[in-house]
Formats: sequence, C-alpha cells, structure tokens
Amino acid sequence: MAKLEDIDTKNMNPIIWIDDPISSLDGNHIFFVYSLISSEIIQPKKFEQLFISTHNLDFLKYLKRFSNYLSKKDGQENIISYFLLTRESDESKLIIMPNYLKNYVTEFNYLFHQIYKCSIAEENDINEHSLFYNFANNTRKFLEAFLFYKYPNADINDKDKLLKFFEGDKQAVTLADRIDNEYSHLEGLFERSMRPVDIPEMRTMAQYILKKIKEKDEEQYDALLKSIGECKK
Repeated sequence: MAKLEDIDTKNMNPIIWIDDPISSLDGNHIFFVYSLISSEIIQPKKFEQLFISTHNLDFLKYLKRFSNYLSKKDGQENIISYFLLTRESDESKLIIMPNYLKNYVTEFNYLFHQIYKCSIAEENDINEHSLFYNFANNTRKFLEAFLFYKYPNADINDKDKLLKFFEGDKQAVTLADRIDNEYSHLEGLFERSMRPVDIPEMRTMAQYILKKIKEKDEEQYDALLKSIGECKK
C-alpha cells in the first residue's frame, strides 16, 4: 500500500492486487488489516480495480462489508465477484465461489436456508429437485451443529439429543433418522439411489424442524430468518 504514494502511482487509480494479507500467524491482526485497507484504499477510492485474495474465512467476513460501498462507487453500478481457488493434483483453477461462502456469514446460515426453502417448496417444481436431493445431507449437518451447541454435554448421544429437541416425539426422531440414513448414505442401499426421493416426507420434516426451533427459541429463529433475508413467520 505504500506504493500508492510513489511518484509513479501517486494521484493515479491503479489496478491493485492484495495477495493474502492475513497469514496463519496473523489471526489477531484481522481487524487492523481490514481497517488499513478501508482507510487507505476503499474510502479514498484510490483504485481502478481491486483484487484481494485470502485463505482466512474470518477475514473474508470483513471483506464482504465492502460490498455495499463498492457496488455504488462514484455513483455507478460496479460488479463485485467472488471466486475460489481450487487445487487438483498439480493444477490450480478459479471457480465461482459457492453460495454458502458468498452469501452467508457461515455454512450454518446456508444450511438453515436450504431447510427453510425445502419447507416452502412446491412438490412439482422441477427447479427445486436438487433442493430435495440434498436435503438429507444438509439437514444432518445442520442438526449436528445446532444440537451440539444446544446440548454440548458429552454424556448424551446423538439420538438422545434428537429426542430432547423433538420433545420426546419418537415418530419425529425415527423420521429424521430414516431420512439421514437412507438419503445421505447410499452404502449398501443402491436400490434406494435408484428410486425417487420422497418429497412430501422431506418437506414435512423441514417444516417440523423449523417449528421446533421457533417453539424453543423464537428470538434465535427470527434471527436465523433475518440472516437469510426472510421476514418473521
């Protein structure tokens, strides 16, 4: 950033590339680096194009704060793009960043959104097929995280956590367990992978999960809805 004041670049708007400014040892400096970029580059608008790479997810959350400001730079609409660098063997390539990283603070918010969308999706909407196809995996991952923080004590197993969450409703626990085992794991169940997914069953499960979250902690439920851009239900 010191080069912005060099003779060759001063009073110019160069194309700037900031390459991974947070190292693995700099976790405590995230906000300082973010503030430095904001005060020295973003707010003075000293660039034509700006590229910032990072491997640090916490720093990525801060970078997203620039989006609203940059999208209206100089009163013009500006395109902001997010990419992910992937490595396969000895090759690297850029791909479009997955939505759960681009649009959400954490994967937890993304998983909640998928369950929410499944709860309101129409059965005959072919555009939502992937939503139901991935429902079991998304639900399993969401409940694992949600129930771990709700019941962090080690003396209770996963099935008992589900039973507590569903308030003793063994039918709901059985349904959740069946969806998890039959749809998110295909080992030994090849015939299941050849049959259509049970959409009504999944939508019912999604609605029931949301209902229980709301009953147990409406404030958290409303905050989760807000995090995915939905109003209170």
